[in-house]
Amino acid sequence: MKRFISNKFTIFFLGVVFVVIVWLIGSLIFDKNGAIFPSPALTMQSFGEILGEKKTYVGFGYTFLRMLIGFGFSFILALIFGIIAGNHQKIYQFFKPLMIVFKSIPTVALVFVLIVMSNARDAPIYVVLVICFPILYEGIVGGIKSIDPFVISASKVDGTRYLKSILKIKVPLALPYIIVAVVSSFALSFKIEIMAEVVTGATKNGLGSSIQNAYSMGEMSKVFAYSFLVIIFMLLVTLIEEVTKQVTKRESVVKSNNN
Repeated sequence: MKRFISNKFTIFFLGVVFVVIVWLIGSLIFDKNGAIFPSPALTMQSFGEILGEKKTYVGFGYTFLRMLIGFGFSFILALIFGIIAGNHQKIYQFFKPLMIVFKSIPTVALVFVLIVMSNARDAPIYVVLVICFPILYEGIVGGIKSIDPFVISASKVDGTRYLKSILKIKVPLALPYIIVAVVSSFALSFKIEIMAEVVTGATKNGLGSSIQNAYSMGEMSKVFAYSFLVIIFMLLVTLIEEVTKQVTKRESVVKSNNN
């Protein structure tokens, strides 16, 4: 029995059941007709409806593509600056205030600033770029700084050139940390993209516009249904993140045992 209760998958399932119960109680207390806080059953009904609509898949693909664009540019910039800062402590300290600003600025305020600075339709892409950049940057820097100094010293003794030591030694050794940072920020970037689409109101065909349209029509069950679709996607990404972390932890244990 104890082994059963301690099983993480069982505990996760019990957590899901708890969320559904709280959701059901909330709908009974705050809303009985689904106009404000729809029940799980009404949400599932609307979820089945949106799954039968072509615009749902178009919206998901549109939002996902725009998120990938912002995330891709964010990763490239984080990789460049992360490698530089990870190898030079003074540069890392120089960029530290900027990273604090990026991590502290309210997302909604950032959306409004970027709407003024750029096209409102493209603002969500820039928001994803700015928000994810410090997360990826810190992951890359942390991965490089975690490398055993003995390995770096050995490469210098062997006469390995600076650029080659980065590309052939440091980046591959920091890869587990980079992967964790990528997976961790990937789910966040999707939520940010949707939120930015809703705030700007200028992004057509995305999930954000679908949620906004459903809300303006008073179809809260569809708002919850679209949110449920995003939750399913987030759960899949979280599962990948957990597997990645376990693999990274196992590799770290193997390396420490070999040393």
